Amino acid sequence: MFNFGDLGNLMKQFKEIQENVTKAKQELAKEEIIVEVGGGMVKVTVNGLGEVLDLDIDKTLLSEENYQMLKDLLIAAMNEANERAKEVMSKKLSEATGLPSGIGNMGLL
Repeated sequence: MFNFGDLGNLMKQFKEIQENVTKAKQELAKEEIIVEVGGGMVKVTVNGLGEVLDLDIDKTLLSEENYQMLKDLLIAAMNEANERAKEVMSKKLSEATGLPSGIGNMGLL
């Protein structure tokens, strides 16, 4: 026979996990990750959710001759910022859910 006491416990644990994930999302939104590439010529700031908050570009890159270099630096900065945000997110969600890092964000964000 099915034990409804266990179901109640399971539902309570699930609710706690949901609350922890909500709190982790709020913390991730406030987290700032700063990435500099090209010796600081391009700087990208993202939050822990991977959303771009700010972008600084050295004015010497703003010419047609430097277009390709600027493009390459922007791509490198964005990719690195996204990777670092994923690492932070994975760690926070792992802490929030009690699951090992890497599987803690399964559909939770």
